[in-house]
Amino acid sequence: MKRHVGIQILVVLIAAMMMLTSFACAKTPAAPAAEATEAPAAEVTEAPAPAAEPVTIEFWHNYSESDGQIAVLDELIAKFEADNPGITVEPVYMEWSALHDGVVAGATTGTLPDVLRGDIAFVPQFGALNVLVDMGALPGYADVAASVLPSANSTTSMNGSNYGLAANTNTKILYYNKTLLDAAGIAVPTTQDEMWNAASALSGDGKFGFVEAWTGWWNVGPYIWSNGGDVLSPDYSTATGYVNGEAAVATIQKLADLYAAKALTGPTMDPGAIGDTDGWASGTYAMEVDGPWRGNALNSAGIEFGAVPLPKGTASSTSVLGGEDFMMFASSSDAEKEAAWKFIQFMVSEDAQVAMAKVGQMPVSIAALQNADALAAMPLLPVYVEALQTAKSRPVIPQWSEIEGIVATKASEAITGVKDAQTAMDEAAAEINALLAG
Repeated sequence: MKRHVGIQILVVLIAAMMMLTSFACAKTPAAPAAEATEAPAAEVTEAPAPAAEPVTIEFWHNYSESDGQIAVLDELIAKFEADNPGITVEPVYMEWSALHDGVVAGATTGTLPDVLRGDIAFVPQFGALNVLVDMGALPGYADVAASVLPSANSTTSMNGSNYGLAANTNTKILYYNKTLLDAAGIAVPTTQDEMWNAASALSGDGKFGFVEAWTGWWNVGPYIWSNGGDVLSPDYSTATGYVNGEAAVATIQKLADLYAAKALTGPTMDPGAIGDTDGWASGTYAMEVDGPWRGNALNSAGIEFGAVPLPKGTASSTSVLGGEDFMMFASSSDAEKEAAWKFIQFMVSEDAQVAMAKVGQMPVSIAALQNADALAAMPLLPVYVEALQTAKSRPVIPQWSEIEGIVATKASEAITGVKDAQTAMDEAAAEINALLAG
């Protein structure tokens, strides 16, 4: 509860001072006319308004300490506080799952932050808990939203409202080991078929042409989208004919063929497989579709690599949209909401976004994406910006996490040959439909 006693006392003191001043300035009896002089009129001044009461906002996040992101965040918070006297920002680091579970628990207990920077998949889940602020109704939201990538900010939209603002973004592109491709005389793939053919040609003698770290929609979805398929109908009402449709089943079958030929591997498909980071470092893996963190890892390992947008499938080149959004909470006081909104606007400013780009966070600020310092810090930024033009968000619905888990399980069963592709994806459709109906 906020205390206003100090402000009330200050108002009383100001009123008393004004009364004393009024008495002191009252006219004395008039002097004889010959001696009368015209005194200048007293200036009328207004009492200064009371200072705004200090406010502290709690900011939950999962910026990475190992990448130097928390150190930069601390510097940005210090600058924001200097520019906004009276506002204090208390950052609280939490792992991904702790952020998620903390808000879910807070929906019941009322213990929630004022600002959260969390995965884009959190928005529909937290929105369904009725704990988020409709930020689209905040003053100036439209102008701020216009300064960030539309694709990134689309992840905040649900039921015609915006329950957040994009914080940073990413998508997936094709990374390839230049040494291995050059030695085999293979050109950089520009189509999905060329990519799979290259994977086959680069495999053998303990090497794998392609590694896939997981089998959820984040991983297999871009290939299916690029071949004209999808996971759900446009209105999100059914999975039948989509996740088990012709394009999806054919894509999963192709991955199964590559796995059987030992041209594709990954720890979730083969528990004995080397992790992708170690596999790249040892020269075991030749290609992977992944996000900006892969480039950082390859640089650290001294791998000579190249990167291009996702090679085109039969329909398009459609990668998956990732990233984090800023969110605000209905449980905050009006003063906390006002301060939280100021802080979020600061965090998506060009300067703040460039500072975070220097420690691996891909900007959503359109100005920051063109900033020379950001480009110097992230040389692959132009490749990612190109890929973002056609990247697609996963369905913004509360059930998405469970749906992706179903896809991961069934796709893995199909790829590893436990079940044929059509059967596995039919089962996926049935389980997803049950979730949607529930």
